[in-house]
Amino acid sequence: MTEENSTEFLKGAVFNAEGKEEDALPLAVMDASYIASALLCDFCSDESVESRTFMEEIISKNGQIVVPQLFWYEIGNVLLNASKQKKNGSPSRISKVQLDSITLLLGDLPIYTDSQPNGEIRGRIMHMTEEEGLSYYDAAYLELARRQNLPLKTFDEKLKLAAAKI
Repeated sequence: MTEENSTEFLKGAVFNAEGKEEDALPLAVMDASYIASALLCDFCSDESVESRTFMEEIISKNGQIVVPQLFWYEIGNVLLNASKQKKNGSPSRISKVQLDSITLLLGDLPIYTDSQPNGEIRGRIMHMTEEEGLSYYDAAYLELARRQNLPLKTFDEKLKLAAAKI
């Protein structure tokens, strides 16, 4: 399987219980901010329910969330920080027990992690950082969405604008 079609197997035909072909599985690239919001919305009043609703729709249709490898480090850091007491002394956003629960839930989500990017892909990511004014992290999500021709779900405004240019 090549880098260019590494998620092609996810785009295959879907058959219902009667054996009739249905639409392809719903797929989307989601960045860490979007998935974190979905995971934290039950615990934090400042998180959006939009992401949770979209994620539930993907899951209910046996779809797939597609992420670059760096996602796992980003989401781990976001969740860890949410469980830490703030520097100003205010309490953490989630408890350690909630962190454990969210971590287990994260492991059950239908997440496909893209393969390690080769030199060509890393070059495209670097080009996108310069062209779109994005961080290398954000450009990795954009490159993946463009390469796989998938929608990109994010709450980052610069990344949304860049994704709209697809």
